Amino acid sequence: MFPRLKTSKKWTAFPIEYVRQIEQAFLENFSAELQNAKLIVQGRIYPSEIMLRVGFLEKGRLTQNNFEVSLDLGKDKNAIMDKIHLAIDAIGSLMHEFFESDGTMELPRIWKEFEFNKTKLYLQFNGENTDLEQEANKLLGLEQADLLNETEDDDDEFTPETDSEVVDEEDDDPELGTAPQIFKKKKKTDIH
Repeated sequence: MFPRLKTSKKWTAFPIEYVRQIEQAFLENFSAELQNAKLIVQGRIYPSEIMLRVGFLEKGRLTQNNFEVSLDLGKDKNAIMDKIHLAIDAIGSLMHEFFESDGTMELPRIWKEFEFNKTKLYLQFNGENTDLEQEANKLLGLEQADLLNETEDDDDEFTPETDSEVVDEEDDDPELGTAPQIFKKKKKTDIH
């Protein structure tokens, strides 16, 4: 899992109890769609951004479907929980549309800005297999379980915000539609 901001190096994982609550919410809301899949939830809090990944790995497949959201943390550090709830709702909406389209909808493969509930956020989709990445990290001695972690600085890594040869994806925003608000009972809102 790679952050959107180049400056995001040090991070703290979401508490395991909170990750379990997020998993439970997604399993309840998408029980039929996830019945033959393993759900994977990962969250990180960086000094300037919050990142959430909700993915699922279907039995017998190597490629995992990962929905990722990144939000700027801003100066109000007390708003962390509100931003996490917004990230959960945005991914819930995206997954709802993905399942409604039978997995055929076009999704951004690099961070792309959207507006959701009058807040700017960034979404991307990828196929990284979390379990395989963790096993590879263990073999390489890179596995960490610290409270405060640091992302390796890799100058060769592709980062859309700094790479001058970014391939511009279609300007048309995918119709992401709406999904039930997972943690908050509020008005449904489109991502656009």
